[in-house]
Amino acid sequence: MKIFEENSPQTLNSQFSILNSKRILTIRENHLFQKVYGRGKSFVSPFLALHILRNYNRNETRVGFTVSKARGNAVTRNAVRRRMKEAYRAHHPFIKKGFLIVIVARQAAVGRSSTELGTQLNGLMKKAGLFEN
Repeated sequence: MKIFEENSPQTLNSQFSILNSKRILTIRENHLFQKVYGRGKSFVSPFLALHILRNYNRNETRVGFTVSKARGNAVTRNAVRRRMKEAYRAHHPFIKKGFLIVIVARQAAVGRSSTELGTQLNGLMKKAGLFEN
């Protein structure tokens, strides 16, 4: 068995993969989306809308991504959804536990990069107080 030094690249890579290996739990049930829309708080930016609801009976955060049919055809909507997921993935390890989060693409999100969406999402999550201290 090979033993690595404390700050060797192998140790840092394994720590990084452990940090990123936490699976993102998604919302797939319509009733949960409706619950978040109806009872939750919303925060809006030019590209995205963020809806959050405290999930008291669970110690996990679940997230849903929606792109309306008004935003384009299926190829366009899926591309926007993939970029939104990538933007969220960078923030996922730092999000507080116990929330239901729905991220909705607005018309301005079509054609934007995941970096631009990530900047907007970061601002919305700070405003909503979703980051752990």
